[in-house]
Amino acid sequence: MPSKADKVYHTMLMRRRFCKRIFLMAVAFGLSFYVSVLLFGDLKSPRVMNLTDLDRCPACFGVTVCPELYSNQILMESSHHWHSMFNAKNIYYGYTKSNRRVVLKKLAHDWELKELDSKLCKIWNLKRNCKPIHLLNVSDIDEKMISLIQYNITWPESEPRKGLVLCPYTYSFYDFIQPVLNNQKSNNNNYKSDMLNVWTMLSINPEPIILQVIPKSKGWRVPAYGGVCGRLEIVAFEGEPLSSLLHVEYYRKLKYARAILEAAMDFTFKHDRFRFYFMDWSLDNIVANERDEITFVDLEDVIVLDKHISPKKDLPDWYQRYIRKITGPGFTFSIENMCKHHLSDHNIWAACYVLAGNESPLMYPIPEEVNASRPHFDRLLNECLKSDDRFRTVSKLQHVLTEMLLDENIVGFGVIR
Repeated sequence: MPSKADKVYHTMLMRRRFCKRIFLMAVAFGLSFYVSVLLFGDLKSPRVMNLTDLDRCPACFGVTVCPELYSNQILMESSHHWHSMFNAKNIYYGYTKSNRRVVLKKLAHDWELKELDSKLCKIWNLKRNCKPIHLLNVSDIDEKMISLIQYNITWPESEPRKGLVLCPYTYSFYDFIQPVLNNQKSNNNNYKSDMLNVWTMLSINPEPIILQVIPKSKGWRVPAYGGVCGRLEIVAFEGEPLSSLLHVEYYRKLKYARAILEAAMDFTFKHDRFRFYFMDWSLDNIVANERDEITFVDLEDVIVLDKHISPKKDLPDWYQRYIRKITGPGFTFSIENMCKHHLSDHNIWAACYVLAGNESPLMYPIPEEVNASRPHFDRLLNECLKSDDRFRTVSKLQHVLTEMLLDENIVGFGVIR
């Protein structure tokens, strides 16, 4: 039986262990708090503002939504601090005061942003240690803008490219960006600043430009655009990627497929001046909401073709359609050929590749019940990938999809993959 001295010693030992644990917990909490403040700034300030890099303006996207961020109209999700440490893509989530979920995108990796900053002074012929504010003193903004667009057109095919291509000629550029300039919350005296914002978006990621040229409010299947602040874009959260919805009932996939084909036709024909050939079609970049409405969420890589130009001698085949030929496995295409013809079937082929290509196709495997009642569905999907007249094929495919979605034998039993 332990003595009284042993009991006292045991009690003191337990207290020491308890106090040691409390001390270690306090140290851990203090360190985490210190790291949070060090990484993300004063916790009393709006956390979203710490993502904006406003000090880089006018080499930024603009300031249209800054007042809302300053007044805490948009709040980060609670997991933001820890998520930020491991967020290579620089994509964050938050909510508006009206409880609408939003996506906050820096539109580039940190190393890409740093690379641009390291070149700013040289690009604009300023002193080596220049500050972004010094860009307001430059006088050749228009020339730099056009040269950037021309560089995108002449990019070597042997090198991977990113960003916006405006073709076949660059003189339509100012008509193209007019919606962006109209939306800027600045006066006429800030034209230079606005154009520097456009130059920065073209240099980093043109998505904010595209979202204003083809806005969701006019029926385009793109995210609702909230605005920009510094180097941060705010868009509506539009749903989950189709790559995470491959398990859903097949009739829902049929709805996705019909909407994807409609979007392909819209991007090709809907705008009265331009065609939009997107270069990064994948199930990761198309999302769907609870109403099975789809949205294209990655608009960085795009060819914008002015369909109303007067072709010069360098475009002898302008009025011929460019039909994509099978040049190899995977998602491949020719930017040069698309820019030399007034119409390409690229979007149609890309949509069909998402539905029936060799990389996790949305529509395969086709359930036996569907194959039995619509054997031509599989044939049309393959024809869309390989035929020489995809515009005719896609019309038939759209008709079959609509027909299937009205068939209670398909929709009723909700066959699953």
